[in-house]
Amino acid sequence: MQVHQNLSLLFYRKKKKADKQGYIPIYCRVTITGVGDDEMSTGCKVLYDQWDDENKEVLPVHPSHKLFNKKLGQIKADLERHFDLVVAKNGCASPSLVIKSYKTPPLEQQRQLEKKENLLLTGQVDDIIDRFVKHCRLYDTAFREGTPAPEKVVLLEEKKELLLNEIEDFISKARKIFDDRAWVKTLGLAIDELLLYLLELVISGHRSRHTLEKLWGRKRRLLSFLQLRYKLTDIPLAQLEHKFITELVRFSLTHYENQENTAMKYALFLKEIIDRTVANGWLLGNVFTTFQCTYKKPRHEWPTMHEVIELINWNFEEYKLNEIRDIQIFQCFNGLSYAEVYSLKPGDIIAGIDKKKWIRKDRQKTGGDETLPLLPICLDIMKKYENHPVCVRRGKLLPVPSNQEYNRCLKKIMEITGIRIKLSTHKARYFFANEVTYNLGVPLKTIASMLGQSTVSAVENYVEPNKVNISQNMDMVEAKLYGEGGPLAPFAEPLPATGGAKIIPIGKR
Repeated sequence: MQVHQNLSLLFYRKKKKADKQGYIPIYCRVTITGVGDDEMSTGCKVLYDQWDDENKEVLPVHPSHKLFNKKLGQIKADLERHFDLVVAKNGCASPSLVIKSYKTPPLEQQRQLEKKENLLLTGQVDDIIDRFVKHCRLYDTAFREGTPAPEKVVLLEEKKELLLNEIEDFISKARKIFDDRAWVKTLGLAIDELLLYLLELVISGHRSRHTLEKLWGRKRRLLSFLQLRYKLTDIPLAQLEHKFITELVRFSLTHYENQENTAMKYALFLKEIIDRTVANGWLLGNVFTTFQCTYKKPRHEWPTMHEVIELINWNFEEYKLNEIRDIQIFQCFNGLSYAEVYSLKPGDIIAGIDKKKWIRKDRQKTGGDETLPLLPICLDIMKKYENHPVCVRRGKLLPVPSNQEYNRCLKKIMEITGIRIKLSTHKARYFFANEVTYNLGVPLKTIASMLGQSTVSAVENYVEPNKVNISQNMDMVEAKLYGEGGPLAPFAEPLPATGGAKIIPIGKR
């Protein structure tokens, strides 16, 4: 049942809201008989003598008087229309409901507004991650050669504090969009939500900055694919179809010329994004659940023990190459990654359970505990560089250069020595996992601890049975089968000269 109500609108200057330049905002008071009143700003500002208080309009002395008066007239007409809409919908109206109805744009207009806000947000996310990553790199560079001057440290910390405060404010504003159930969620919005979540974890030290950079790059690839394949800057989550992920894989293989494993990484990232949107309540289910991400284990190569020994004995004319060689050998016999070797300091060396020197270090990538005794060759290398100027200045154990310089020198070493395998930190870890540990009988679980891996399955990507390993294991099998008490012992004939056994062919026993 509709109640007869009268609407009254009054435009006036709100003097207490005047700014420092003397401009006073024009407000509109909405009054409904028997209910009360409420007010809203019109967005127009005038000086005190630029307003006609009798006719409720802006005087011609204001340069935009025509535009402002037209706007006020439109506001009056719109409020009257929304008053009728509220009465028709609810039976009666209140000033607050009329103003709310007026401020709520039509659905199509709202969607256009959301689209612009999403585009603005994704650009701001990219900008803030870019500035954060650059600051981290600047910070790392400043401390690369030891502790910088106190003034520089203070300046870096001040910049960091300002940036972190800006990030906190930005994330707080972004959450208003993420938490708005009426807001149509898109793929770009879902990716940005994950990146900001990960950014917070990086800032708090629970994730690596490099993980953030990697996923940020995958965002660019997904949005690039969206533009190339569908001519869209973004797409609502509700419009995603199963074909989208198959097209993503196809484009990765054909247009971007990625390997199959790389294409599957982008597909897996997309599936994880949609899983997160389901968990956030943005979608009811993941349309990509049935898509199976496959993985083909690549064939890895690493230097042989013979090649590493040759490298140990090589004497380079350029002293810098001898340093780089020593660092590479150090990695080959303990499996540390570049980041761990670079940051290795005297405090990371402890006395182990056997009273020998051990490395005790948490991996930056997995958070795993990388604890292992040091072999004599590693101790010799550490001893060699304990008084090196770079080590003394930095407070580190080895004079490890930047990653770029390290790889450049390794490439030069390869060219000089003729080693067939590309030398790198990763190849050194493979050498340690296979030649130093697995082929010599170290269990996978122990290797996982040495490499700082959180699971044995992760180590299985490093170790690969080779001919040496297969030969050693078959020798063990043969010894157990044909040795004393073995099931095939009756078929073995002892050889007095060697103490071994001669296998008697079946049928001639």
